[in-house]
Amino acid sequence: MSSQRVLIDGRLLAYRRGGIQRYVLGLARAFARLEPELDIRLVQNRPFVSPLPVVRVFTPVHHRWERRLLGAELALRRPALVHSPDFIPPRLPRSVRAVVTVHDLAFLDHPELLATEGERYYGQLRHALADADRIIAVSRWTAQRIQHHFPSLSPRVRVIHNGVDDAFFLQPSEDPWQTIARATSPDQCARLRDRRFVLAVGTVEPRKRYGLLLEAMGHLWDRYRDGAPMLVIAGQPGWRHAELTYRIEAAVAACQALWYTDADDRLLRALYSTATLLVVPSLDEGFGLPAAEAMACGLPVLAANRGALPEIVGEAGHLVESDCPDDWAEEIMRLLNDDKMRTILAERGRSRAQRFRWEETARQTLMLYRELLDR
Repeated sequence: MSSQRVLIDGRLLAYRRGGIQRYVLGLARAFARLEPELDIRLVQNRPFVSPLPVVRVFTPVHHRWERRLLGAELALRRPALVHSPDFIPPRLPRSVRAVVTVHDLAFLDHPELLATEGERYYGQLRHALADADRIIAVSRWTAQRIQHHFPSLSPRVRVIHNGVDDAFFLQPSEDPWQTIARATSPDQCARLRDRRFVLAVGTVEPRKRYGLLLEAMGHLWDRYRDGAPMLVIAGQPGWRHAELTYRIEAAVAACQALWYTDADDRLLRALYSTATLLVVPSLDEGFGLPAAEAMACGLPVLAANRGALPEIVGEAGHLVESDCPDDWAEEIMRLLNDDKMRTILAERGRSRAQRFRWEETARQTLMLYRELLDR
């Protein structure tokens, strides 16, 4: 068992920050701490600091011939198992076990949200998943969507929730306002502190429904000019972001918002610690990692009653059924003005977030690896 090599595709870590990257890094760090009796390595095509030993390849991410090229490169490393955390596994020899993580199937349930490049990449999924020995779904919701779209694959699906980094359960090592001031400016930091702010975390793309949130916040500024909160967005541009980028930049120019396009964990922790509310209006979420991180920090969560969000947030957050910006504006302001309810949600959130630890995610993933390797 100790000589069996497991390769995890970590190439995305060299490109950008995002949910899948956080998944890979959280899992890898937990594997390094657990010291499993397996030779687990991260695959990279560009250098990045890795918590695990690395295997270098040349195949770029989302290349047109990625499945064949990456499969050929990885086969030369003689792995016993390859874990693909970005939906699409490479073509591998039949002797190599294949594990794929599926984070959500919003692109199948809402295909209008995808750009052409995304359609090409995710269009491979039906055939690609047929090559997987096991499919990790990061929530029961995602498992249900896999079973809906690919019923024949149901026996291969295993639900393993994402985790939250330990740092989000701890008090920041420095004043979080100082961290924010360094990332912006003292004037902007003071504006956030004076007005209070609501936080949104995630890639800027249509699925996250930043348009709905911007409209709701615009209503608050129209109605409560002096008492309206600021909006802070932490997320990189993603699919079809041009219109959203224009609207966010207009809100920033009007001193109604701030946008961090490259927030690291330290800044995220500071934002979770100082915000009044996390708002998650997403059309669909396969897990909702920002909601879990916010709960760990004691930040109340206001989320859409969609996708996996009810499963992850549970009774620890406030769920919104409506898709109307006016209703979201009303719910945001109601929670901002209800200190008692926010305290209750914060306490519930800290407790619920304890369910989501990367060490537990890693242990369950190792059990899955061993299940396949012992066959």
